[in-house]
Amino acid sequence: MPLAWALLLLLGLSARRDWGCLQCDNSVREALKQLRLALIPSRFQQGQLQARAQVVLRGMEGPFFRDYALNAFVGRVGIDRLDLVASFVKNQTSNLMANSLRDEPLLDELVTLRERVIKELKKVLRSYELKACDPKICRLLKEEVLDCLHCQMISPKCIREKYCFIDGQPRMDLQYHKKNEFQWSPGLTGSIISVCLAVLAFGIIVASAITYRRNRKLLLQ
Repeated sequence: MPLAWALLLLLGLSARRDWGCLQCDNSVREALKQLRLALIPSRFQQGQLQARAQVVLRGMEGPFFRDYALNAFVGRVGIDRLDLVASFVKNQTSNLMANSLRDEPLLDELVTLRERVIKELKKVLRSYELKACDPKICRLLKEEVLDCLHCQMISPKCIREKYCFIDGQPRMDLQYHKKNEFQWSPGLTGSIISVCLAVLAFGIIVASAITYRRNRKLLLQ
């Protein structure tokens, strides 16, 4: 029996790591699941449209919003502000289940729903980032914030300047490199290629000059 409980706990923790921000809210995940069950397949006649709608809804239930929070921002939000986004999602899903849209118009509405949720989520993610990137404000932050990767409440921390208000690429790199691991950059690659080409060109010029001198000596003899 203890072994069974340990396995269940382990599975629960591993599944939890896949949630992110909105997925940390059970009611949001349930609302998205109910929306998917209500719309697919009953309101999609064409198989291709049904498959695309399935991908959109499964993505929203799964890692879509988590990846957005972690790659475009630092993946931390104030829980009170996130509650507003969760309520927005649940209201929108209720409206979609109540309307009579089908097939392509319904698919377009699902894509629009995802865009609207992203805009609302962006507001709360950026709200925390604005505070945590300001040295004067971040030291005064006391209320715990939600870690979107682990679904845990953590203490707010100041964000290093180079990760503030920029695109998500440097943060995406951090997921695949250790702190002390050398990080290869496209700029370094371009520099190395340029140097190699320059050396090659110089070698060709020197070889051509030597060949020319030898041929000239042979002709003079």
